[in-house]
Amino acid sequence: MQPSVALDNRTAAKQTTMSIYYLTIGILTGLGFFLSKKRNDTAAAFSYLAVVFVVLTFLCSFRYAIGFDYFSYQDIYELTAAARLGCLLRSIWYEPLFFIVCKLCSLLGLPFQALVTVVSSFVVFVALWLIFRYSSIPWLSVYLYITLQFLAYDMNLMRQAVAVSFFLLAYPSLKNQRLAPYTLILFIGGLFHNSLWFVYPLYFILPKKLSRKAAGCLLLITLCGYVCFDPLFLLVRPVLPEKYAIYQETYFWNSNHWEYVVLPAAYLLLICLFQNRIQDQAKRTIYKNSALLYCLISVFITKHFILERFAVYPFVFSLLAIPEIVSSYQSSSHKKYACILLLFLFYGGAAFVFAASKGFHNVYPYVSLLDRSCSAPAGVP
Repeated sequence: MQPSVALDNRTAAKQTTMSIYYLTIGILTGLGFFLSKKRNDTAAAFSYLAVVFVVLTFLCSFRYAIGFDYFSYQDIYELTAAARLGCLLRSIWYEPLFFIVCKLCSLLGLPFQALVTVVSSFVVFVALWLIFRYSSIPWLSVYLYITLQFLAYDMNLMRQAVAVSFFLLAYPSLKNQRLAPYTLILFIGGLFHNSLWFVYPLYFILPKKLSRKAAGCLLLITLCGYVCFDPLFLLVRPVLPEKYAIYQETYFWNSNHWEYVVLPAAYLLLICLFQNRIQDQAKRTIYKNSALLYCLISVFITKHFILERFAVYPFVFSLLAIPEIVSSYQSSSHKKYACILLLFLFYGGAAFVFAASKGFHNVYPYVSLLDRSCSAPAGVP
């Protein structure tokens, strides 16, 4: 085969596997928009989200070798299956729940792909539960769930995706300021991935309306933290779990370009511009503060891109904030509603195209189990 022909074949294959994402976005968005004409129809929303659950769970479960951590989790599963549970709990006592789930699946004789299905089912279900209960426009939330890379998290960062799901489960407690259930949910979720414990203070930060003085202090702290981050990290490194302490010696410590801050900054700008469309003061404060924190945390990835993992926690409220803003225009003129809807659809689309072009989470293009034999090197089963 001539090199040019081989290159054309690879390009065509990539376009084909990317089309899976575009078809999923198009079909689910179109179906949801069509059903949304039956406004306030709970049964229609439930049926739609049930279809979304099946489609997204299948998409996540049927993948092969995509996601940076795919084979790492496969190795973990095989090691867990071979190890005794007591030994496992002694060695990974600080994050035992994921390994317990792995052990249970292995005892049932399930393959690694079954674990992927179990985790994906839980993560997608929790996201759709939140959307069903709290989203003003469920189909728009689903569109954002895919385009803003929350689905990509599931297909790469399995344990952190579970932790994010527990953060979503804690949303009612955060919104209603119930500390005990919030603490319990985050404690359990942190036993899957300790990063959830680092965002525990969001309970006190997100619902608090920031004065100009407080916002200025926050920006000053961010600036000082950005400039002095590496010396400060060296100070706290001895008390961190080993897996976090060694990040400084890995490629995770590399920096990202400033272009990665553009979309977080744009999201903050949009929330600030339309914040008055959110009638509930408590939710308005949470959404605005979460947008600010998402943007500020994203700035730090220009230092070390591993810190981007903490940005997902406040950013997840975009699934509720954007639909609430858009829905507030439904009683306005059709033209104004359409313009606002198109604005946020464009934002989500731009985020997806940017992520796909950069290969976010190594899930683009899509590779399925059917492609396994084609993607394996010669001699590899």
